[in-house]
Amino acid sequence: MKKLLAVLIVGWPLLSSCSKKADSQAAPAAEARTVPCYRVTLQRVPISVEATGTVQPDLDGGAKILTPLAGVVSHIFVRIGDAVRKGDALVAVRSSEMSDAYSGYLTAEAQLKQAERQYRLNKELLDIGAVTKNEFLASESGYEAWKAAAEGLKRKLDMYGVGTTEGFMDQLVLRAPIDGRVADISAHIGDRFDTSTPLLSVVNPDRIVVVVNLYDTDITRIRKGQAVTFVTDVFPDLEFHGLVTYLSDAEDPDSKTVKTFIRVDGNKGLFKQNMFLKIRILEEEKLLPVIPKASLIYRDGRFYVHVRKDGVFELREVRIVHEVSDKLVAVDSLREGEEVADSAIDLEKT
Repeated sequence: MKKLLAVLIVGWPLLSSCSKKADSQAAPAAEARTVPCYRVTLQRVPISVEATGTVQPDLDGGAKILTPLAGVVSHIFVRIGDAVRKGDALVAVRSSEMSDAYSGYLTAEAQLKQAERQYRLNKELLDIGAVTKNEFLASESGYEAWKAAAEGLKRKLDMYGVGTTEGFMDQLVLRAPIDGRVADISAHIGDRFDTSTPLLSVVNPDRIVVVVNLYDTDITRIRKGQAVTFVTDVFPDLEFHGLVTYLSDAEDPDSKTVKTFIRVDGNKGLFKQNMFLKIRILEEEKLLPVIPKASLIYRDGRFYVHVRKDGVFELREVRIVHEVSDKLVAVDSLREGEEVADSAIDLEKT
């Protein structure tokens, strides 16, 4: 399309004299007998949507890593792109809640040992009548209470991934919940995080999406849930299949594009994260009018052709649908059998 525009723009000075003779909708009558014409034919043309895009991880099936305790990042064990196994250390968070929980557990364990000794002593003394039944029951109740408290704090530490035999700890080590690769890291050492903000994410490298920048003029041709086939400039001899999983509700005002996510089937390790692509989304073949590129004239951002009708030429706007070859182009707004000027430039010279 860019090459076509360049050719037409170069020829513009030769056509400028005609702009005074015709408005954007109609051309003045011109003698058609001496001007070579091309009879419009219909051809089956493969239609495609052209766009650019980038490869990103598919977050569905991945894991966002959050801290269960608010705190400050003290260490990051991985980098973006690293392969990790389930259970591998990812990031450490220093938290006062962590130190409080561990201190509470140690206190509960000490009180439990004291309560257990008192309970066992009172049980022996009760047998010989040295303590009352109420004194024994009170020591038994204290023992059970501290036992429950210690067990609860131990389970909390287990949930945080901290063993009770590791000694005093004031930081929490977050570990990979799945096998995969580190897709992004939003944390830095010294950053403070709450329990709702992800520090990083781990994804399945075999599941990726192509984030396509779809031009607003092509939006109606793509829909969410649509199965698509596409080719890329990186792997020109391969066809890929995917599913449209998301179309943004917002348009980029500068590029006039809408972000569209295509989940790729069977990546097989070919696509890499952040890879830039030029893609063509293939559609079914359509029967379209085909004319020579030389028949086109470009004015004010639109394309026109000179159509012969009743012995004279009239200017008609057309839209380019697909470039068939170096010399032919498929357009709309024409009918089979109609005749167009074979060369717009030669016609303008007459």
